[in-house]
Amino acid sequence: MKQLESRSRAWQKAPVVLVYPVLLAAAVSRVLVWLQQRSLFIDEANLARNFCEKGPADFFQPLSHEQFAPPFFSLVQWINVQAFGHQELSLRLFPLLCGLLSIALFYRIARQLIDRDWVLLAVVWIFCFSDFFLRYATEGKQYSSDMAVSLGLVFLGLRTKGRFARTWWAMVLGAVVVWFSMPAVFVLFGLGMYAAHQAWAEKDRTALRRLTAVFAVWLLSFGLYYRVLLNQSLAVAPLINYHKPWFLPLFPTNAAEWRQWADLLSSFPYYTAGYTFVAKLAGGAGMLTGLVWLFRRKQKLAWLIAVPVLVCLLASGLEKYSLIPRMLVWAFPLALILQGLGWQQWWKAGRAWYFRAIFLLLFGLTAGLHRSWQYFALPFQIEEVRPVLDDVREAFQPGDVLVVNHEAWPAVVYYRDCHSQRAQYQFDGRVLHVDWNERPDLQKVSTLGAKPRRVWLVFSHVVSEQARAAMQADVALTNEFATQKKVVERAGAFAYLLEMSN
Repeated sequence: MKQLESRSRAWQKAPVVLVYPVLLAAAVSRVLVWLQQRSLFIDEANLARNFCEKGPADFFQPLSHEQFAPPFFSLVQWINVQAFGHQELSLRLFPLLCGLLSIALFYRIARQLIDRDWVLLAVVWIFCFSDFFLRYATEGKQYSSDMAVSLGLVFLGLRTKGRFARTWWAMVLGAVVVWFSMPAVFVLFGLGMYAAHQAWAEKDRTALRRLTAVFAVWLLSFGLYYRVLLNQSLAVAPLINYHKPWFLPLFPTNAAEWRQWADLLSSFPYYTAGYTFVAKLAGGAGMLTGLVWLFRRKQKLAWLIAVPVLVCLLASGLEKYSLIPRMLVWAFPLALILQGLGWQQWWKAGRAWYFRAIFLLLFGLTAGLHRSWQYFALPFQIEEVRPVLDDVREAFQPGDVLVVNHEAWPAVVYYRDCHSQRAQYQFDGRVLHVDWNERPDLQKVSTLGAKPRRVWLVFSHVVSEQARAAMQADVALTNEFATQKKVVERAGAFAYLLEMSN
């Protein structure tokens, strides 16, 4: 009997004991990946070029290179590169700090809402060891700060039971955060309604009047932000066309729209549970269970956890917000909390040992898909164009020409023009850009004058079979006038040395 009681206590204590090492490991893994200084690429490089080419006042206008970032985020990034130099560490310092803060905030929120320790461990594990959250906590874009702002507002709402939103300092806070994080407006809406629900339940007319003033200031601030920046960005045709597949059809009318609708919504369990069928089924069912439970039993809490995501989906249906995954970094933690609330209802409903054993099996299957702890020993890599450029630089000879594919061009320009070690990436000024509608034919590689003796072709964003096939087609084109002598290969990036035929 005592042995059974001892095992029962060990079973109950196990998740409580494990959760803190998980949190610590998540924080350490983010710092280690930050220190790895992986290469910048495409959008991250293009955004970083703005911090090199522009000053503080320019961040309150549309940015260059088809980029968008909240102005206060851009100011922080600009200050960091001024203080610490144009390099990977300084560009990713603020996102790293936001990522570390998000770990603490997510845990505090989850612990307050989920009282079944094994379920709590499940959602904390997924958040902490997801490659997706790790990536954006160590990338020089605004998505990590979006997540920190979102979780921070939810935490404040829970901590004060919505009463903080009635205060005058909440008026200032809400007016400011929309300039730090564009999706903060969705969370502010939920937070405001959460506070209004509480004030209405307490029949506190003074609080309702204060909330009306707070809402007015928040709305005025967002309206100014929309007029100054968002409206102009939404009018950029290339951006709208790019994000068209990521707008949610509100009322699908054909098979293609239904597929788009299903694909976009399935991205939620994909990132909050995993990529396998079982994981997506467990995640999606958990979210639906949590959503139904909230609106039936905890309507006030639904304003804070579920409504911001639902309003975001509505905005996407109106083609005002893209559901491309990186723009949902702020929303996925809320969806994960919702998923955890659903799983908690399953745990409570199935008290038999075998039911909970099934849950733990599902947890094991989903947890096994989230393994960012492996970056304690392995590099986290996406597109390593900088090591490719380093290898090319060592073998670059006078008269050589560097011909850069359009996918690699943003990173090459950043390292050539902005990086603190840019002197190493000049390549004697003999650099050519092959745009998306051009091919590296003999005429293109000879643009700088007489036909060169040697040419280096540089490619990046080779992260799919389609991209690899396009690269190989470009390389094959050069067989008509050159011989391939060397290949430099890194994760997602390549360089080919060609020797021109006589």
